[in-house]
Amino acid sequence: MEFLKSFWLTIYPVLCVFLPCSIYLILKSKSVKNKIMPTKSYYIWRFIFVLYLFMALKVAGSGSMWEIGRYNSLFRMEEINLIPFQSEGYLTYILNIIMFMPLGFLLPFIWYNYRTMHKTIITGLGFSFAIELGQLFNLRVTDIDDLLMNTVGTVIGFLIWLIFSKLFCLKSKWLSYADSKEPIIYITLGYLGTFLLYNEMFFVHLFYV
Repeated sequence: MEFLKSFWLTIYPVLCVFLPCSIYLILKSKSVKNKIMPTKSYYIWRFIFVLYLFMALKVAGSGSMWEIGRYNSLFRMEEINLIPFQSEGYLTYILNIIMFMPLGFLLPFIWYNYRTMHKTIITGLGFSFAIELGQLFNLRVTDIDDLLMNTVGTVIGFLIWLIFSKLFCLKSKWLSYADSKEPIIYITLGYLGTFLLYNEMFFVHLFYV
């Protein structure tokens, strides 16, 4: 019984991200407009991308709508930092950079239209900004330093992709049948899945109270 409780508490946040993204992927693969049959690599790399989104949302502690009203006030000004480079210690900066490096790499690696730096940076900035907004509703600090370092991580990830593509001569439009809106849809669905569906206290009360 304890194993089942632990299992559901573990799998629940995963489903909140994967379920809406999987539904979209299934509908997209069955679309009449999609004239090219998806290969195994098509699904594998999208699974990896969604898995990354889940891990980023989990590690960053993005908030959910179910946390609204749980604390004394909706927004706690002492937990909002709008002044750059006020975080204590360099470890926080390094971890935030590392967290977004995979995004900067995966976007151009999977989607041909993201092999321009500005589009990848804007996507990373938008994803980071959404996470920081979500943190307004929980006890995590909404910090401009996180936003800046996440963006730096996206840039570094993109530069790693450039080096990787030069070393392995990846000039072809690899997986180019993916449209430019697809990663944005995955990011949006994964974020909204966490924000709208993830109610941790419900399962805690269900199993342990």
